Amino acid sequence: MSEAEPQLRDLLPYLLQRASFLVTRAFHRQLQLSGVSVSRWRMLAWLSEHEPYSVSELAEQLMLRQPTVTRLVRDAVADGLVLKTPDPADARRAQIRLTPGGRRLVASLWRQARAAEAAIIADHGPEHTAAVKDALRRLIDDAEKP
Repeated sequence: MSEAEPQLRDLLPYLLQRASFLVTRAFHRQLQLSGVSVSRWRMLAWLSEHEPYSVSELAEQLMLRQPTVTRLVRDAVADGLVLKTPDPADARRAQIRLTPGGRRLVASLWRQARAAEAAIIADHGPEHTAAVKDALRRLIDDAEKP
């Protein structure tokens, strides 16, 4: 392979995924110790800020397939963390909302997430962390444009 060809470590998709893995692994271990999957955390966190949501809307926001989100919701309903009620505007759809127990769990997990982020900021500095966040937001905004 010639030196002009890109190396895996130089490809943006690889770098983004690797950074995500490394930056989140400590928090993901905390989630695991709490008995909460990363997907469940993301669903509960999203609902804590954007409810009600349908399963298909959640699938899009969580970047998961709809059958996976259907199982996440079913299990969270069984665990008393979310409610699934008919959508008054469209009886074929359901609305997903947090229960009080779900709100308590997500509040505890938010504290852990903020502590994990504070550790990253302490390691890399607030200016560098803010610059990375800004760059990522720009990438996301550009990628979401039609």
